[in-house]
Amino acid sequence: MINLLFLLATAQAADVYEFCAFRKQKWSNKDQQFNTESVETFYSRQTIQFIVYKNSFELDREHRKIVETTEKNGMTCWREHDNSEICYDKGNNRMLWEWNTRAGATYRDIMNICVINGE
Repeated sequence: MINLLFLLATAQAADVYEFCAFRKQKWSNKDQQFNTESVETFYSRQTIQFIVYKNSFELDREHRKIVETTEKNGMTCWREHDNSEICYDKGNNRMLWEWNTRAGATYRDIMNICVINGE
């Protein structure tokens, strides 16, 4: 099944990333840093798939639009909306997803990449 998804994505000129480690963090105003709330690996959950197309992305088959693509601190970033942005940190082989909730809390997911485009 994963091979079929990979073939479909590559036929549409997309990049497919699979994550094997996932850290959820929350911004602390008191400490002025992100603190880790939970850690999951491919041992405790199914591998997460992230597929990037030209104007959209999929995260575990949930389709989302990209409103802007930018470069930030040497990373490629895709903005979903004003409160959500995903950046590809190629140097550290990971994705950083930051978002703000309506209540004002800021969260970040650090997703370590284990496979890119099936390799």
